[in-house]
Amino acid sequence: FFFFFFFQAEDGIRDAQESRGLGDVYKRQVSTQSTWDFIVIRMYSNRDKIVKKANEQTTEIEDEVAKAFFELENKKVDSPEDIKKVKLCSARYYSEGDKKVLHVTVPYPLFALVRKNYLTIVPYLENKFKCTVALTARRTILSKYEKRKGSEKRPYSRTLTSVHNSYLEDIIYPYEILGRRIRVKVDGTQIFKIHLKEEDRKGIEGRLEALALLYKTMTNRILSFEFVKGVEGEKKKKPKKDSRKEGKKKTKEEKKE
Repeated sequence: FFFFFFFQAEDGIRDAQESRGLGDVYKRQVSTQSTWDFIVIRMYSNRDKIVKKANEQTTEIEDEVAKAFFELENKKVDSPEDIKKVKLCSARYYSEGDKKVLHVTVPYPLFALVRKNYLTIVPYLENKFKCTVALTARRTILSKYEKRKGSEKRPYSRTLTSVHNSYLEDIIYPYEILGRRIRVKVDGTQIFKIHLKEEDRKGIEGRLEALALLYKTMTNRILSFEFVKGVEGEKKKKPKKDSRKEGKKKTKEEKKE
């Protein structure tokens, strides 16, 4: 919380400008006080949207993203109450050549609200910052060598593999991943092939290079995307024959004979 104290000048004695009367002094004091109130409200709203420790300072990019969330609340949207609850942990730019992506991290408990309003938040941020925007949940990885109490086990959601897979699903959302393949080159480098639906080509094809750059900086994994027609790996299953019905048919045929 910020506390500001305002001291009122008496009869214009401390006023630098010559006063035309007592009413003129009061008018100028009201105008200056209103500007200070606006500054205090804006600082509080930006900081309220960012989840940080007390000692940590926010960056300029984080303040701009928090301001964009605050502006989005005041616009006419489908669910403004959900967007008011959304906060961010960090925001950072990643660029390589012509590729540029803004990575915004959201607290994990609030990420369900982000997915619910994804089609409202992401297009607004991309239109404002003029680059690809990716939203991910804040996740933690626990080392398997860390000591734990008694028979306590490390949850699978905190493993390296699970967190990396979850990051991939976050940046690809709202589109669905059909399959994953790992290709190993002669020099030992691994390329992770991600199969997407052919129907989603128009919506996500222009963002794939920037998303691959972000995923490589986060996990040190190289991605390559392919579009596949139909549902991959789905095989037509033959209907199972009921042995009881077959036995009844045989007994009926035998009786007729």
